Amino acid sequence: MRPTRLAALAGLLVIALAALARNLPSLSPGMRNWAEPGNVAAALVQGRGFSDPFDGGTGPTAWVSPLPVWVEAAAFLACGVKTAAAAKALLALTVAGLAAANALLLSALAPLGRWARAVASAAFLAYVTLLPGGPLEVLSEAWLDLLLSAALVWAVLAAARSPGARTGTALVAVAFLAPLDNAGLALATGLLLAGLAWTLRAEPRRLALPAAAAIGAALAVGLWTARNAAALGRFVPLKSNLWFELHLANVDSADGLPRMETVMRRLPYFDVSEFNRYARLGEMAYVDSFREPSLRAIRADPAHFLGNVLRRARVAAVFCRSEGGGAFTRHAFAPGDAARLASAGELIPAGPAGGLWTRADASPESERPLLQSLGLSDEPAAWADWSATHRDYEAQFHGLAGTAVGYLTAGVPVLALLVAALAAGGRLAPPGLCALAVGFCLLFPFVLVNHNSRHQMPLLAMQAVALGVCAQALADRACRGSPS
Repeated sequence: MRPTRLAALAGLLVIALAALARNLPSLSPGMRNWAEPGNVAAALVQGRGFSDPFDGGTGPTAWVSPLPVWVEAAAFLACGVKTAAAAKALLALTVAGLAAANALLLSALAPLGRWARAVASAAFLAYVTLLPGGPLEVLSEAWLDLLLSAALVWAVLAAARSPGARTGTALVAVAFLAPLDNAGLALATGLLLAGLAWTLRAEPRRLALPAAAAIGAALAVGLWTARNAAALGRFVPLKSNLWFELHLANVDSADGLPRMETVMRRLPYFDVSEFNRYARLGEMAYVDSFREPSLRAIRADPAHFLGNVLRRARVAAVFCRSEGGGAFTRHAFAPGDAARLASAGELIPAGPAGGLWTRADASPESERPLLQSLGLSDEPAAWADWSATHRDYEAQFHGLAGTAVGYLTAGVPVLALLVAALAAGGRLAPPGLCALAVGFCLLFPFVLVNHNSRHQMPLLAMQAVALGVCAQALADRACRGSPS
């Protein structure tokens, strides 16, 4: 068996075992709220069309990208809406998708050298199986981003080396699907296709392939834009919630990095008054209501907005701040206490008695008097639960492991690309260039508007490529420098 194929099968086994260990005990119908894509998928299956991202019959939407919704809708059709069987089917798709992404990375890097292939695959498997809150968490949607980004890089590199019918078909298919999954992937598709066309410029006949792929990408965006125009009365190329996200991160949040308590008070998913306003206005009018306040705040203090962008860029490229203040409770609160905590913005209820603390990262000195002021029937139990959660939160995010994860998912891969270029005499190998381009495009829209750790998750495949390219560049340099 070829080494690349054997490594791909080994990767499948590792990912499958990790997925089972992490998820199988908790897969049940009520394990989560299924979030916006799950709600829209349910609406599709139940005959209400692409609608109701926050449930409740609120009407047509473009709040979320269509491809993840269609995948979940397929699982619901086969296994029932929001059932444990559907969750298990989606987990199986996650495993298959991540294993396929690993196989594509192995194939894309094989021509570069064995060090690139081995290190990139090992890094990718470590990222997806060990990362807290990673793509193997219960029904994360990041697997689709990772699969499409890996497929895009593989198809572009294969087309540049030796285009064939299978490679061409794959490239056109990926170019069509990627924009429907992620706005950053839409940018990445355009940039990589432009780069491919430049590479093939000396052979005009070969330019037909990047041209066909570009047409596929434009067709996908055009069809979705036409659907949005018909359903919402507005030309929305990909997603509708730009002004909402801009307001959340640059007006509601002081530093451009929203925390859980900020999100809780604004997102219709968590706040009843915001949901009612969204339902009353309709999606487009609701999103438009954030436009003028956002622009007014930016015009009033453009330096602060620039500072927010720079802070988000630092999180994206140097140290990924994973914490947002949220952590699950352990205590079963009395209904009245849960309501008081939720009203004060301290708790997002989840289930009959538990929920999510929104300020697990607050200082005990500020949190204790706040809880005492709420008139809880069992304040000592609430304080004990918050204190235990706070200790675990601090250990997870601010200890050695949390610090390592922050750098490994941001600064280390960026540094790896820089080292690779220096080791190769200022030139970056084509896989490294592709990883840099895709990573930049995946981050750029969110750094400008609203970036958090979940927007960093789709970069994991490209970060693994960066580490592999660096390892190969160092190995090649060592070979050149060793006596023959």
